[in-house]
Amino acid sequence: MPAPDMKTATTRIGDALVCSLAGYAHIDNEQDLHHKLHQALAQHPALLVIDLHAVDLFTTSTLHTLLTARRTAFAAGVPLVLAAPTPQARRVLEITQTDTLFRMFPTLTEALHECASSKPGTPLPTSLLQRVGELPLRSGAGAR
Repeated sequence: MPAPDMKTATTRIGDALVCSLAGYAHIDNEQDLHHKLHQALAQHPALLVIDLHAVDLFTTSTLHTLLTARRTAFAAGVPLVLAAPTPQARRVLEITQTDTLFRMFPTLTEALHECASSKPGTPLPTSLLQRVGELPLRSGAGAR
C-alpha cells in the first residue's frame, strides 16, 4: 500500500508502460515505488516511461530507486526514460550528476512520440495520444 503522500498509476499506452508519480516521493515510500517499477518491468514493455510531472518532493532515495530500475531495465532490454521532471526532481538529478544517465523529455507526449519507433519524430496514432490525456494524475484525479 503506498504511503499517503505519494500516488502512483501505471498505464499501458500501446506497447509502452507509463508509471506516473505524484506527491512526495521519499524514503518512507521507496519500497512501494521499487515494487511498482519492478511490476512494470516484469511485463516486459517495449518502453517504460516514468512520468514525474506531479512530483512535489524528489529525494535521493527516490533517485536510488530510479537508478535500480534503470539497471534492471537495461538488463531486460527495456528502454527506460523520464518524462516531465519537475524543477525539484531535475535539480536532484543535476546535483548528483545522474541527469546524464537518463533520457529525459519535457512532456509525456514527447517521450512517447520520440520512443514510439526507431525513427524519432514518428507520430503516434491519434487514439494513443487521446489516451495520454486520460492518464490518472494528469487532471488531478487521484490514483492508488
